[in-house]
Amino acid sequence: MKLIIMKTPEFGAEVYKRLCTIVEKLEYDLTGFIAFGDEEAFKMFENYPVYPLSNINQLEWDFAVLCCNTTLMQKVLPMFEKMNIPADKIKNIWWILQQLMTKKYEDFGDKTIQDTLRYWKTHEISVFNQHMDGVKDTMNEVFIDENCGLPYILFETVEGKNHKMYYPKNGGGYFQNVEGKNYVPNILREQTPNSPHLYITGKHKVNNGDILIDAGVCEGNFALRYIDVCSKIYLFEPEPKWLEPLYYTFKDFEDKVTLVTKFVSETTKGAMITLDDVVEVQDKNIFLKMDIEGAEPGALHGARKLLLNNKVKASVCSYHNSDDALKIKSIFQKYNYRVWTSNGYMIFTYDPNIWETADFRKGIVYAENY
Repeated sequence: MKLIIMKTPEFGAEVYKRLCTIVEKLEYDLTGFIAFGDEEAFKMFENYPVYPLSNINQLEWDFAVLCCNTTLMQKVLPMFEKMNIPADKIKNIWWILQQLMTKKYEDFGDKTIQDTLRYWKTHEISVFNQHMDGVKDTMNEVFIDENCGLPYILFETVEGKNHKMYYPKNGGGYFQNVEGKNYVPNILREQTPNSPHLYITGKHKVNNGDILIDAGVCEGNFALRYIDVCSKIYLFEPEPKWLEPLYYTFKDFEDKVTLVTKFVSETTKGAMITLDDVVEVQDKNIFLKMDIEGAEPGALHGARKLLLNNKVKASVCSYHNSDDALKIKSIFQKYNYRVWTSNGYMIFTYDPNIWETADFRKGIVYAENY
């Protein structure tokens, strides 16, 4: 197979060096690079020639890999159409990862992984892949609170009540404009039953009277969903853009909600704090949900007293790093917890190391000691 890689300013030189290594590992032939800027044309990169875009039809290649995001890809496809280049010959950068993982796992015995490889024959790689295919889309309309100026949606709790859930004034990247109105699409898409990112499953759920610890709150939809059934809620969210929205979302529940604006960690120092230094309870039913961008193992090390002295159910994200699931399960097993993982797999394309690990990852580690 002959490839040509089209360079864009979106990625730096290290990414293109990595792509060269992967293409060579796959035993594909790299014809060279296409530069969108004339200043790079007719030079060499990693011993491969760099051509101007105008030369693309004069070169020999089977697929052209365009290094850009999905939005830019959609914008430039009409340009290639005018150059008589079929759209199915233009691939995005993640196609290379897809090829690498297909080769790595083609003889792997896991049925779910083989289902994914078959799915990839007609679909692009994604974080959730076929696990989220066919899930019905939802759209929550965005309103503006005239008192504070913040946008919000009406969010339904497990008790069927609607509460306002607020967002930053600029939407925080969550809004989609449809015919002049803003909406939040698919607010609970990751929590549908077939999702590998599912926090609640079967009897592993938040019960009436539980203390809920939500580490990595973001807009707060998980905690707000159970606001009517929990006896106490601890919110951990250090991201400044969410602090004002979270204040307004939970201001009517000040008697049961504590917002901690520090990073959950193994130690308490500066902007970091341990769960043990905040949650002072014993022999209580606790549900711990944790999604803190790969810092989960350290945060669990800082929750020793919490895990030993209470009846805890936990749903902890395990996909940010390749070995997170192993570390998280080992920590819970050290405390004699029963552990298992969510169904399916995720491909965490946001991890820069995914190009080296090229791995399927479990989304959630579940743990219980009662």
